[in-house]
Amino acid sequence: MVRVSDQDPTQIPYTLVRSPRARRLSLHIDPERGLEAVVPARIGEARARREVEAFIAERARWVERSLAELRERRSALGTDGRLVLGGLIPYAGRAHRIRAGAVAVISVAGGEIIVPEKMTGSETLLRTRMTTWLRRRARSVAEQMIAVYAPEMRVQPTRLRIADQSSRWGSASADGTISLSWRLVMAPPSCFEAVIVHELAHLRARGHGVRFRQIVERHLPDESTRMRELQRLTPALAAVR
Repeated sequence: MVRVSDQDPTQIPYTLVRSPRARRLSLHIDPERGLEAVVPARIGEARARREVEAFIAERARWVERSLAELRERRSALGTDGRLVLGGLIPYAGRAHRIRAGAVAVISVAGGEIIVPEKMTGSETLLRTRMTTWLRRRARSVAEQMIAVYAPEMRVQPTRLRIADQSSRWGSASADGTISLSWRLVMAPPSCFEAVIVHELAHLRARGHGVRFRQIVERHLPDESTRMRELQRLTPALAAVR
């Protein structure tokens, strides 16, 4: 069961997660939910809250510093992550305002994402259509990059899968499938490119050993720098809803 604390003596909100796999109390920062406290499921609710709040109080300095860093990273792209009219979301590494216009399909111009007026009657409809559009744009960009790099790297992906992967930006399976998060389309193109090269390299070398690194660096020498930048922007990209 997951619930948000409403009685925190440190005045720091947290999400309480009771997990059957947890062996002890732990704290960590989730890019979307902020501070999470994970406790063993066998511990009762009242006891869990007492122990969590005491634990947070002991580590308040670390918690406050970590949450401040999260806020800073979330604002790295200057966006609020809201898929609604007036919302400001990242697209291709830049902040774009969502507004309605006399257009037939969703389009991008001058730092704005313009949506047809007929989509604006329902926030749910707008969010669904925006997410679908971002997924399609992610696929289109990925296909273009793969068309450039796959022949150069002497690999042949069998399938491209666009999903909302929560634990990683991309993966490559043994059958040649490349899986990517649609949220990459919101990142700077240089970061998107780094993930493409990274995953294509996995079609030639499993794991992250010397051979893998040699392949990656032969085709994109600054891949690791770009991946670090993507990691820095992860909270801002993950916050888009």
